[in-house]
Amino acid sequence: MNTTKTIIYIMKMKIEVWTDIMCPYCYIGKLHYEKALEQFEHKDKIELEWKAFLLNPDLPNKGKGMPVMDYLHNTVGVSEEDTKKMNEQIAELAKENGIKSNLENAIAANTLDAHRLIKLAATKGVDSKVMQLLSKAYFEEAKDYSDHKVLTEIGTSAGLDKKEIEKLLSNDDYAYEVKQDIQEANNLGFDTVPTFLFNRKHALVGSQPVGAFIKTLQKSFSKWERQDSIQNEDVDVTQGKSCSIDGTCDI
Repeated sequence: MNTTKTIIYIMKMKIEVWTDIMCPYCYIGKLHYEKALEQFEHKDKIELEWKAFLLNPDLPNKGKGMPVMDYLHNTVGVSEEDTKKMNEQIAELAKENGIKSNLENAIAANTLDAHRLIKLAATKGVDSKVMQLLSKAYFEEAKDYSDHKVLTEIGTSAGLDKKEIEKLLSNDDYAYEVKQDIQEANNLGFDTVPTFLFNRKHALVGSQPVGAFIKTLQKSFSKWERQDSIQNEDVDVTQGKSCSIDGTCDI
């Protein structure tokens, strides 16, 4: 007896997110987006793709990071007064989202290996879980996310195979994909994070409230559902507080 299997493909609207681990607004933005998505009636038709962005590729790696306050004061040139204001504002945003900021004790380090781990996780469908754990390690736990031991612990906690992670960290797998993400952001004209790009038509840049995410989800999904595809249409950009390619964050 012959049987026929029917495979149903569900079309989904894509949201691309350029982010970096050491950007506190990226973590807040992620939490706001997730809250908005929970309130969105078509959340099952949304596909999220994490895109890599390196705020400072010259930072040390392999567990040799430096205190983020030293980095901001001595390398970037941000005054103590400005970092204090930034910490207070971010601590308030964190509190509103039910988490505790530990930014004053955080470590600034190279994020390439962390982004490569996210790329590996994406092949297993656990990239958002790895992103959450990496963000928490930096923002709440003040861990050096460039330390291979920390990355291995995060990866295995998310369900990745330890041997696969160790193999990844011993070579340069996904480094090209990370470079391509950064080049793509440059081609699109984005040089700050976080940048949430909805169906290549609407962009939320920087720290945005939950309401802005809900509004943009509704607007972009409506266009996507109608299959609006105007060629060379300018991206509608909403700008908020963000972190720039020079490593500085808005106050």
